[in-house]
Amino acid sequence: MKFDTSLYFAPYLSKLFKKKIWLKLEYENITGSHKDRESFYLIREALSLKYKSVGCASTGNLAISLSFFSKIFGLKCHVWIRRDKINKIIFSLLKLLGAKVYLVQKELNSLYDYSNEKMLKNNIYNCNPGNSDAKIKANEDIIKEVYKKNKKIANFLTCINNGSHILGIKKGLKKNHKLYGIYSYSELATSINPYARYELEKLQNNFHMKNDFIEAKRKEIIKGMFLLEKEGIYAEASSAAIVGSLNNNKLKRIKNICCIISGAGIKNLKILQSIIKFR
Repeated sequence: MKFDTSLYFAPYLSKLFKKKIWLKLEYENITGSHKDRESFYLIREALSLKYKSVGCASTGNLAISLSFFSKIFGLKCHVWIRRDKINKIIFSLLKLLGAKVYLVQKELNSLYDYSNEKMLKNNIYNCNPGNSDAKIKANEDIIKEVYKKNKKIANFLTCINNGSHILGIKKGLKKNHKLYGIYSYSELATSINPYARYELEKLQNNFHMKNDFIEAKRKEIIKGMFLLEKEGIYAEASSAAIVGSLNNNKLKRIKNICCIISGAGIKNLKILQSIIKFR
């Protein structure tokens, strides 16, 4: 299966921030996020190892993507989600896609621990962070596509997510090119709340975490959502956090940059409602 999402030059953002800004539109993937790349690689690996089931703990995008591709390739899919953070739209979509959904009252890292144990016990292929380099390889393909379309881009900005996304981008980065990661403690962007500890050592080995990582606060997320709207794009909050952080001091001297727009906002209508009310 071939993935090839658009690289869009953003005229409004470029003029506003006085630099050339491109957006890599990962929401163009089938289920609306960069996780489709990971799911395809992971399921291909699971099939090669003769597994009949795959599983993950998720805040939404991976769960949807893994469920979708599992159904296509004839695998059972198990998904563990935080009970207190359940999105009814996502929950209904997962059930429609045939996933077995488990609602558990645990914070995300503990949910990873809990689901890891369940998958090991029940011979389910584990798609959680830190269990397969296939996730990193899948995300490496994103930056390869950017270079293929535009060799002059030398700076990149993306969400840290659970670690595997930004690690993949980093792996494909050319020498002397720069990559920055966005994280947030805001309830608007739970997918980029503090990253999974399973990838922490790799993050520490590949980044100067104080200099290379930028915290996006609630106001940056809201600002980013409105700025993306000016380009005709409705993205998830984690991508909005990226665009809303473009005026950060660490980025001011940069003359060109590519922002990875990791997912569409349509799956999180509740979040969109809470942001739009600030209009």
